[in-house]
Order: sequence, then C-alpha cells, then structure tokens
Amino acid sequence: MEENSANPVRVRFAPSPTGNLHIGGVRTALFNYIFAIKYKGKFILRIDDTDRVRSKKEYEYAILDDLRWFEINWDEFYRQSERAAIYEKYLKSLKENSLVYECFCTEEEILKSKEIAIRSKKPYIYNGRCANLSSGEKEKLSLSFKEKGLYPSIRLNIAQVLRMDSNFNSIEFNDAVHGRLSFNPKLIGDFILKTEDNRFTYNFASIIDDCDLGITHVIRGEDHISNTPKQIFILKAIGKEPPAFAHISLLYGKDGKIMSKRDTASNIKYYKEEGYLPEAVLNYLAITGNTFTVYDYKDGKKDIFEKEIFSNILEMADLFDIKKAKGSSAIFNEDKLRYINEKWLTAMPVEQLMKVLTEKFQAGAILTKLKETYGENLYTEIIDFLKNEFKTVKEILKETEIFFEDSKIELGVIKYDGALKSALLNNLQNLDDFNENSTKNTIKETALKNHKTVKECYETLRLLTTGRLDGPSILKIIKFLGKDRVIKRLSVSV
Repeated sequence: MEENSANPVRVRFAPSPTGNLHIGGVRTALFNYIFAIKYKGKFILRIDDTDRVRSKKEYEYAILDDLRWFEINWDEFYRQSERAAIYEKYLKSLKENSLVYECFCTEEEILKSKEIAIRSKKPYIYNGRCANLSSGEKEKLSLSFKEKGLYPSIRLNIAQVLRMDSNFNSIEFNDAVHGRLSFNPKLIGDFILKTEDNRFTYNFASIIDDCDLGITHVIRGEDHISNTPKQIFILKAIGKEPPAFAHISLLYGKDGKIMSKRDTASNIKYYKEEGYLPEAVLNYLAITGNTFTVYDYKDGKKDIFEKEIFSNILEMADLFDIKKAKGSSAIFNEDKLRYINEKWLTAMPVEQLMKVLTEKFQAGAILTKLKETYGENLYTEIIDFLKNEFKTVKEILKETEIFFEDSKIELGVIKYDGALKSALLNNLQNLDDFNENSTKNTIKETALKNHKTVKECYETLRLLTTGRLDGPSILKIIKFLGKDRVIKRLSVSV
C-alpha cells in the first residue's frame, strides 16, 4: 500500500453526523491525515449523511469543530446529501446494464427471513425472489408500494455481475494491515443499493464517492472489512478498479469492550475538559495499535528502536507506515496518555503553551488576569514553572487560583500549629531580600528555634498561603506571590 507517482494519493475521512466525533474516529482521521502528508497527497473530509433521520447538523458542526481543534486540516469537503445526482447517474448505468432489479419485499418479510436464518444457525442471504418476478407481479406490487408512499428497493444482481467475468469467482484484496483476504461472492446475496424510503445505502454511496472523488487509499476501522466485498462488487459492476484498503484495529477500553460514542471516555469533550493537549492526544492515538520504527546509524552500526514521543505532526507523518499498524485490538490507556501529555507540556515553549491555553482551552481571561497582577515577565515565569509541575492543562489552570486569592483561606477542619504560624510570620516579615535562598534559610532557622522539622514548617507555610496540603515547590510559589501577599495570607485569621 504505497504511493504511486502516476496516481497521487487521495485519502478520505468520512464520519456520519449521527453523534459526536469519538476518539476512535479521531484516530482514523489521523491515520489518513498523516498518510496524506507523508506522500504529499490530499486529505478529503466527507460527511456521510445519507441517514436522513439520524443525521443532525449540530453533530456535523461539532465534528468540524473537533477536527479544527486537533488541527486536522482537510483539502476538500463534501456532503453525501448534496451528491444524490451522482449516485443516480451510476445507478442508471447499472439499470441500463440489467445489473440491478426492483425488490418489493417488505421490512417485515426481510426480518422474518433473518429470524429463520438465525434459528437455523445459518448466515442470512437474500433469496433473490424479486429478481424473477413477472411484469404483472411487478406492476401489482409497484401500485401497492405507491399507495403506501414507498418505493421498491433496488438490489444489485450478484449473478448478473458474476456473468460479466467468468474468472470472477471470488473476491480477494490485499489489506495493508490484515494481508490477503478472500470472500465467496455467493455467500453475499443480492444486497440493497437504494432503500424503500428512497435513500441510498452506505455501501453504495460510500464506494461511489470513493470512485468518483478519485480516492486511492481507504484507511478505516476493521469493522468495515465485511463491507469491502460488497463495495468491490459494486465497483466490478460499474467497471472500476478498487482503491487500496487498510482496515486498522478498533480502540478498546480496559474492560475489553469497543469504545463507542456513548462512552464518556470516547467523547472529545472529555479530553478538552480534562486538559489534554490536542498534540498529545494525536501522539498517543498514533502509537496505539501502531509502531513507529526509527533506524539510528552510529559508528557503522544500525540501532533500531520504537519512537513514542514526536515533536510535531510532520515527524509523525515522516515515520508513519500503515503496514505496521496492528491487526489486533488496540487498548486505550489513559495513564499512558497522561504520561505523553506530560512530556508534551514539558517540551512545549511557554509562549506556545500560552497560545494553546488561549485558543484551545479558552483560558485567555485567566492569563490576562495573571499578567495584570504579576507583570509580563513574572507571569510568563509562573506558567513556565507550572507546565513542568503538572500533567494536564486542567491541573495547571487549577493551580493558578492560588496566585489570585489574597483574602481569608478556608481551611475547614484542617488543624495547624498557631505558634509555628506566628514564628513563620515574624521571621519572614523581617526579611529584607525575599528570595528563594533567604526564605529557605529562614524556614530552617524557624524549625530549629521552635523544635519543629523543616517539613512541618513547609507544610504549615503551604497550608496558610495556598490552602492546600500538597503541590509544587512552596519556595517557588511564595517567591512568585511576593513578600506582601505571603505576609498578608499569614496574617489573616483562619
């Protein structure tokens, strides 16, 4: 599954707007996106909204917003609901070549046939009854359907397609992830291209779009493997060659179940609210169920290792190889995501992080307040300090609260040593130069004179200045707060 210079790479991501974009969908979009970048191709976004009942505009807009949040940028955009004329054109061609027929079987009849197949422990295959109806029978059934406001569904005639090519006795294709796959066409049965409510089915609309839009590589979830034989059949019927296929593993939770749109941990909103950087989420999704191999040559020797942390999307794309995607289920581990997010926070320049905080996490008001309170240089230093202390943006923004509260700190039922508080207040108040070294030495002297441990002094100081029992270096925090705020917080009654 490689790029062909004579046939430029064109890939697509085709979500259905029947719900919010979930984390597995982002992974599929990412694989297509970096594949396009790697081979200097085009990434097409197509909204598969043929399901008129379940498709909602608010879901479409949310999908677009989420992709923008991740900065997965598309080169072309389409909606299936706006392409009905194209599907009709191809369907007309199939009709003219007698490769489809009208089906008058009701939904109830189909369900009954499926129930019989289930009880018999056999796969359901449509029996082709309507392919052999007489003209009179068709006319009578057509009138009945019209009275109900329905249309006969349109089925592909598998037998007729097979007659086009005597060598076409099995459906085979090379999957970049799963290897060569083969299917018996006789076990597929005549399937529907257009439903009785005049709606084009997924398999027909999807592969017609892939064909019409010149898609060269279809990278999607392994749950679509069963759709591929039907789509290849449709391409055979219209005389077109199939694209290359790669069916990547689905994402599974720790419980061993597939992550679905209904799971909280599948919702992109969850990752935004928890403060995960979009770059870190993409980094984690890229290595989940996939391997990035790096070859390092030193002193004439080749060292091979797997890369986990990337500096940017271009590096990720450069090392991406769809053939190294795993065919087995990929387990989503949020602990690993937190680890990667921490690495990204640490490596990200503070100026870039502040831009991300403003644009991706709507934290502009907090940063502005911090800047107005502490000044340009110190506020930048505070953010730079915090990004090296925490694993998520949520934790960083939560910690900024301690820099704004100068009033009484609510300690609740937490007890502290009042005498130690007074000693710390007096000794710190007498400092002329309020820096880390001087406060550190003062705390040591206070501990010694009051028969306390240095740890007890630090814990009391943290509690009275931040209202918290733990956190990053209290010496750094009180340096940022400054002498006046620290003395004020130690002075208030609690």
